[in-house]
Amino acid sequence: MDERLSDTRSKADFRLLRDMLGLPQAWVAQRVGVTPRTVRNWEDPKEFYPPSREAWDLVEGVWREAASQAAALVDIASQAAAVARERGVEPAPLMLTYWRDASQWLDAHPGHPDPSAWRTANAATRLASDRMHVLGLPVTIAFAETRP
Repeated sequence: MDERLSDTRSKADFRLLRDMLGLPQAWVAQRVGVTPRTVRNWEDPKEFYPPSREAWDLVEGVWREAASQAAALVDIASQAAAVARERGVEPAPLMLTYWRDASQWLDAHPGHPDPSAWRTANAATRLASDRMHVLGLPVTIAFAETRP
């Protein structure tokens, strides 16, 4: 089945997903070539126009990438916890990184082709943390510290 998530979603779903990912309206607008007001209208239940296909593709793409990164982090935490418990000790929390802003992320990832990838990395941290809490895996989050 080749159904997109957005095929059955509403304006409120778009807003929820955008918010969950930490994507500002202005960022979405810039990426899809519309004004921030257009994005606000897409999310306003009183307005007729739904989010564009390009906007849905953008937020769904960020969601898929963040979910993939989060799954990898949860897998690492699960494996580490299993090893610790096999050794008869409680696992130490997995420390996840949260980036303060794009410039800090770019300092740590020079030459990365997508300067907005820090948003996806932060969304992955939020998703992984939530999943780990549900699974009872110890987790802590720390702001990334880059060297000046």
